[in-house]
Order: sequence, then structure tokens, then C-alpha cells
Amino acid sequence: MIPTIETDRLTLRAMQADDFPAFAALWANPAVTRHILAEPRDETASWRSFLMNAGSWALAGLGQWAVERDGVFIGQIGFFDARRGLGADFDAAPECGWVIDPAYQGQGLATEAAMAAHGWLDARHPESRTLISAGHVASERLAVRLGYRQFRVMSLDGVDCGLLRRMRRP
Repeated sequence: MIPTIETDRLTLRAMQADDFPAFAALWANPAVTRHILAEPRDETASWRSFLMNAGSWALAGLGQWAVERDGVFIGQIGFFDARRGLGADFDAAPECGWVIDPAYQGQGLATEAAMAAHGWLDARHPESRTLISAGHVASERLAVRLGYRQFRVMSLDGVDCGLLRRMRRP
């Protein structure tokens, strides 16, 4: 049910139970969460998120993939229905999110994974959305490269965020 996508250097695949320790460590890292969450996740919150991802694939037909390099879990990327209540201009399309372990950043891996994931989405949905906190330069650059364009700015939990949309590429 969850497709596996191979790129030159990565495998995007279903998350597996043995990915959880690396997943939890990723989300407990303040360097990872500083632009995403108010504070790092504890193990309980990470477990809930991990399970929610599995449910997303089962109920919505989309979700987050584990990003694997050389057999190692290095992050996640994919799409979800967050139902954030941010308005029909945002909530009506799948939301994209990505996280790569800081040890693997700066090598183009997030771009490679994101391009592959969006190629999969383009065959299924005409558009997607993402939310990026102000000042998260690396994610802003990746979003622009993927074709996302900001259409609104808002404060979410006291943090200024850009809401971005992307239309399917022909």
C-alpha cells in the first residue's frame, strides 16, 4: 500500500517499527525542531506522531516516508492532512513536510527526496501546501526549488509562518 521510491542515493519507504528509535532521536534534537515545534518531542509524543503517520497512509492514501541512505534512517518526507484550521486556501490540499538528520544536511539529500516525493504526488493531486516558519532559510530555499510560492503570512503559536502552495508540474 505504501510505495517505495528509489533515487540515486536514497530509498523512500514505509516506516518500520525498528525505525522508531532513530525517529524519536531525530524529533528530540533541538537543532531539528527549532523551526518546527515549540520544543523537542519526548518519546511519547514521537510515538503518537509515528503512529499517526501509519494511520495517514491507511486512511488518506498518503503520508510520510522514511528516508533511508545506505540502510540508515536519516529522516522523513511526505504528505499529510493536518486539518490545521488555517482556512480553505491552505487546508484543502495535502500538506508537505520534510526533516533530515543534521548529520546528513548540506548534501542535497532533502532536495533529492523532495523531488521524488513530489513526482509521486503529482500523479495523484493537482496541488500541495507547506508551512515554513520565518527564518528557516534551508526549507524556504527547498520550497522555492520545488515550485512552492508564498500566498499568506500568519502567526501560528506565536511564530510567523509563510503559507505556501504548489501546483502540479506539467
